[in-house]
Amino acid sequence: MLILTDNEPRGLGYLEIDQRASSIKVAPQRGHDLPVGRPLFEADTYTCSHCQYVVILNPDRKRERYKCKGCSHHICDNCAAKMAAGAACKTYAQFIYEQQEAESRRSDSLIILP
Repeated sequence: MLILTDNEPRGLGYLEIDQRASSIKVAPQRGHDLPVGRPLFEADTYTCSHCQYVVILNPDRKRERYKCKGCSHHICDNCAAKMAAGAACKTYAQFIYEQQEAESRRSDSLIILP
């Protein structure tokens, strides 16, 4: 899936955590006045094309999102760090295909048909 936006992935997925009906409250710890959790959390998401990690977009993020130059998809911070260290672009679909091909070439592979 190619993300065509203004350098921000938008509208690819959506996360909603609704705790408005919950009666559980978070108690302050050690005298600190901690805020009680948000009763409703909503955010856009996208899936990293390299590792299939679902990234929850933080609207307050100041850093730029990483976009792989090899596959033109937005990727997560972990995969971006691997690419900065010299790793090649490999989408999850390519990884699965290579694993299946390697398994099919093994001589001790056993195929069980129903």
